[in-house]
Amino acid sequence: MKKKANPNPPAEETTNGSHTPAAEEPEAAPVAEPGEEAPDYQALCEELKDKLLRQHAEFDNYRKRTQREFAAVREQAKAATVEEFLSVYDHFGMALAHADEQSTMLRQGMDMILAEFRRTFESLGVEEMAVEGRAFDPNLHEAIAQQPSETVAEGHVLRQWKAGFRIGDKLLRPAAVIVSTGPTPKPATETSEN
Repeated sequence: MKKKANPNPPAEETTNGSHTPAAEEPEAAPVAEPGEEAPDYQALCEELKDKLLRQHAEFDNYRKRTQREFAAVREQAKAATVEEFLSVYDHFGMALAHADEQSTMLRQGMDMILAEFRRTFESLGVEEMAVEGRAFDPNLHEAIAQQPSETVAEGHVLRQWKAGFRIGDKLLRPAAVIVSTGPTPKPATETSEN
């Protein structure tokens, strides 16, 4: 039997009979046929530059967006963590307010712990809001009671029951407050003529 000749001859033969693959040649630039216009290489170059600039801008926007999202997630995590410690802070403050004055060592230690709490909150950007004497704001305050007062105007915070906190512009917890109803109304004196 005769073997058929290979219609595609090998690319290159070496002296020992082994074949080496032909090196791939880069695509040739389009060549204009006679009678056709030559391709506008300047326009092709400008088009590629435009595409490159657009992709660079898209990537830059993506990078900025992910940085903003990462910063927002970090701030949310920080706020959630601090919120968990606010009740501990409240209870510690109440214990300190009712601490026995005779036990000075215990009181000094508690003062130091409370100062450390405040320093940590400050380093995290947590601000305790000062509310006493200010006008009641339902966005920042939670009214738990009303009481008459001779010194604090009506609609202003008479006393803070629980501290309010915020991180930057974000409210972590509104302040629980007692609101003044103003001076106690004076009883009307009845004058009766007999």
